[in-house]
Amino acid sequence: MRGLDMRDMRLWRLLLGLMLAVPGAGRLQAQETGQVAGTVTNEQGQPVATASVVVQGTRLGVVTGPDGKYVIPEVPAGTRTVVARLIGFGVATQVVTVTAGQSVVADFRLTAKAIELQGPVVVGYGTQERRTVTGAVSTVKAAQIAELPTSNAIKAIQGRVPGVDIVNGGNKPGDDVRIFIRGIRSITANNNPLIVVDGVPIAGGIGDFNADDIVSIDILKDAAATAIYGSRGANGVVLITTKGAGTGGVKTQFTADAYVTGQRPYGLPTMMNPQQYLAMLQAAARYAGVSDDPASVLSAQQQAAYAAGQATDWQKLIERTGQQRSVHIGMNGISENTRFNLSGNYFDQTGTAVGFDFNRFTGNASVDHVQGRLRLGVSAQYTHSLQATALGDGLWGAARQQTGFGSPYDANGLILAHPDGDALAWNPLKAVQGVRNDVTRDRLFVSAFGTFQLLEGVNLRVNFGPDYTHQSTGHYEGPDAIFPGHTDREGSYNQFANLQYTLDAMLQVSRDIGKVHHVDATLLYGIQKFRSSAANESAQFIPYDEALYYSLGQGQNFLLTTALTETALASYMGRVVYTLRDRYTVSATLRRDGASQLAPGHKWVTFPTVGVAWQLGDEPFMRRFDFLSALKLRGSYGVTGNSSIDAYQTEGALARTLYNFGSTTAGGYAPNATNPANPNLKWEKTAQADLGVEFGILGSRITGTVDWYRQNTSDLLLQRTLPQTSGYSQALQNIGKTRNSGVEIALSSINVNHEHGIRWQTDISWAHNHNEIVALAVSDTVGCPVGASPCDLNNGWFVGQPINTGAQTAPLNSTGGFAGNPLQRVWYDYEFVGIWQQSDSAEAARYGAKPGQIRVADLNGDGVINAKDMVLQGNTYPKWTASIYNRVTWKSFDLSALASFRWGYTIFNTYIPALSGRFGNIVTDYWTPSAPSNANPSPNLNGTPLNYGTTRGYVDGSHWRIRNIQLGYTLPPSLAGRLRATAARIYATATEPFVSYKYDYFDPESGWAGGSPVYRSLLIGANVTF
Repeated sequence: MRGLDMRDMRLWRLLLGLMLAVPGAGRLQAQETGQVAGTVTNEQGQPVATASVVVQGTRLGVVTGPDGKYVIPEVPAGTRTVVARLIGFGVATQVVTVTAGQSVVADFRLTAKAIELQGPVVVGYGTQERRTVTGAVSTVKAAQIAELPTSNAIKAIQGRVPGVDIVNGGNKPGDDVRIFIRGIRSITANNNPLIVVDGVPIAGGIGDFNADDIVSIDILKDAAATAIYGSRGANGVVLITTKGAGTGGVKTQFTADAYVTGQRPYGLPTMMNPQQYLAMLQAAARYAGVSDDPASVLSAQQQAAYAAGQATDWQKLIERTGQQRSVHIGMNGISENTRFNLSGNYFDQTGTAVGFDFNRFTGNASVDHVQGRLRLGVSAQYTHSLQATALGDGLWGAARQQTGFGSPYDANGLILAHPDGDALAWNPLKAVQGVRNDVTRDRLFVSAFGTFQLLEGVNLRVNFGPDYTHQSTGHYEGPDAIFPGHTDREGSYNQFANLQYTLDAMLQVSRDIGKVHHVDATLLYGIQKFRSSAANESAQFIPYDEALYYSLGQGQNFLLTTALTETALASYMGRVVYTLRDRYTVSATLRRDGASQLAPGHKWVTFPTVGVAWQLGDEPFMRRFDFLSALKLRGSYGVTGNSSIDAYQTEGALARTLYNFGSTTAGGYAPNATNPANPNLKWEKTAQADLGVEFGILGSRITGTVDWYRQNTSDLLLQRTLPQTSGYSQALQNIGKTRNSGVEIALSSINVNHEHGIRWQTDISWAHNHNEIVALAVSDTVGCPVGASPCDLNNGWFVGQPINTGAQTAPLNSTGGFAGNPLQRVWYDYEFVGIWQQSDSAEAARYGAKPGQIRVADLNGDGVINAKDMVLQGNTYPKWTASIYNRVTWKSFDLSALASFRWGYTIFNTYIPALSGRFGNIVTDYWTPSAPSNANPSPNLNGTPLNYGTTRGYVDGSHWRIRNIQLGYTLPPSLAGRLRATAARIYATATEPFVSYKYDYFDPESGWAGGSPVYRSLLIGANVTF
């Protein structure tokens, strides 16, 4: 977008002007300010860390250090109101007189309360008083994040925020998490929320960030909160606020935090031992009418192992006790008008199976300088990580393929490739020995800002944030690696480098007009540019192992591909929040985005929103309700977008082809039959409505919020089939619609707050989301289930049902692997009604079946089992989720526990007994004439699949679990002083200690039974401040 270049230069000049204004700003105000300092404690006199202390009517504020101390420099002289607050405590206020060049003391003692309905809350491009917020915003503070030590801070808030669904992307060390805010909206585009760190949208997740550096995580859910991000806000926004340079006390402080964790996998299926496996094969032989002699049903290797009594539990063989270690060291402080914060973290995790490891180093440096009316700040974080996964989740699959016969080693101690003689059942140790899969990642993220006070309550601010990531994935399979599809000494090296930077210029206004009017306003112009380059290399028959994946050019069949992607986004945004009498609030936002991905004439899109809030509890006629301490009504409506069109997609693509010129054949290009040009493509849009109630009762000992919302998403990007006469097979068009609607409830209470130091707090959250497809590109009704038409059976999309992934209705693909996203599946299959019994012989024969085989329902009663008898079996979207959090403190002790619930959804059990006479099998019953099971059929021989075998796999995933329990002890100041520390705490944490579920051999939260198993952890740690 060449038209953006001049605007870019203006922003750079503005940033340079702010930097040059430093000397002048200092001369203007150097003698007109003082400072406010003090200590924040609780009712027991203990220091309170991470409390927010601000000077009311200004943008001056800090966060207390671990010793509860704070200092606010550059406070304008005169009478000032200073406010201290922290989630879980009431607001404390003091009026002080600031004298130029001097320091005034303001100490605070906070009183325990449930979650406050007042105070500042982080919103896009700034903060706002919670009383005047018209959107749905949820906040999780640092203390809650710290209760679950993990490599990913988002996982630490799992189950704490209603309407936010967070699940593991995998259970290997270093695996990411998936986060969905109020369901999913898009069928083919991404549904990931926008993540903003210190005001800067980032190009990837926050798995590279150290959780110890995070102060708060704010979730923006509705249009009133997310519309300021326009084309990127439809999936919700996650605002991460780091410590930056603002957490120092009145002197330099040193902090250290370290912990060590032991981890063990759970949810492992119990596999048949050789005796059980032989009995299954003999039952299959008798059912097939052939000899059941062991010599007939076992291979030569299996017979020898059985005779020698050799047996191996392959899951136990690859299992190990994982360890997780973390060491965090930090230093922060203040020198005159400059704050600084330095920290470093080393995180290391060994997996619960051989070949899995992850380590990460994170370094952070921040500085913040105030000089008169000018404030400049910059934070920089560098991360280096290495994830080694060898064979990945396939390692556990290889262990379960083994039948249990034999030993993993031969007489000389060498690893056997196929211990039981089956060429397709390979030794997992052999694969680990010969396979390397290393993901190396380096990331540098910088957030810089400059703020200049033009007038009282009027500021000019510039944000600049570059985000650079380089990631390489090296894969090598040596001669010792034995598994299907392996070629001797093959390797690949895939790498990409992403650079994204954002530059925003803002005019921010926060002014009282008279005594009853207040206005908060923001005007913004911003640019965002993204550049990604990639190179992928591969080769086979590499001459020597030592080269691994670094010298692929020496191998055979060397391939190299490269790619480059560049995009740009320009934005204008205006937001006004008007409050009358501190009671009635109206907000309006208008954002206009211009994107390089869209075609000329369609590049600019406008996103409007409006919100209202009413402090009903402040009305005089509400005073009669003494129990009611706060009551707020709010509502919003707006439109946001999903920037889901790839670069150059509107221009179409070419494909390589061959042309014949007489007897000569030459390479050339032709239009890509699956990607024609479409200049009319546009963003997917979501229109959102939200109604909310916030309340406090009994002196705000009980507080809560209730939200109802509806989101209608239109212009979905779907592939439409084209007639062959067009020269194309399909085209991407905006032709679908979906809808999300739901209810969210959050409650917080102080159950006990005794004068002897006992305090018991409870937080409860509950959420319901209903996702459905409203319109599709097709209008077919033939073959559609009742009440779910029209439908697209090829992709498994049904109007009125949730979004399905995997491009099919069957749970497994043609190779037996799970298809699609296990969290986004709709099941459409035959209905399992049991096993044909001997008394049903005559009826079974009419369907071409016999006793011992799977019986499915003939729903239309026509005597034939075909596609007309398929039925919707449920989906993987829970009807509701909930959590209960309890925290009890007594003197220096604290105990907390989090339980989460996930209810009313159907998952597919990939561990259903195959009973095919090949590969390992879980312990189960099966049909025999003498023991006629009605759950599983008679086994087969020679790997023959069971007819309708998948129909047994749809199971209820409803469950609840204890997510984590933590016990901590804060040393009294006198005892900490003996260690020459100002504060110290020791703690122990148990994660996933209990899961209540009807099946005990997989984790139902992941949506499927497969991959690496989930693990339990026991952690011991300590943090100290000097």
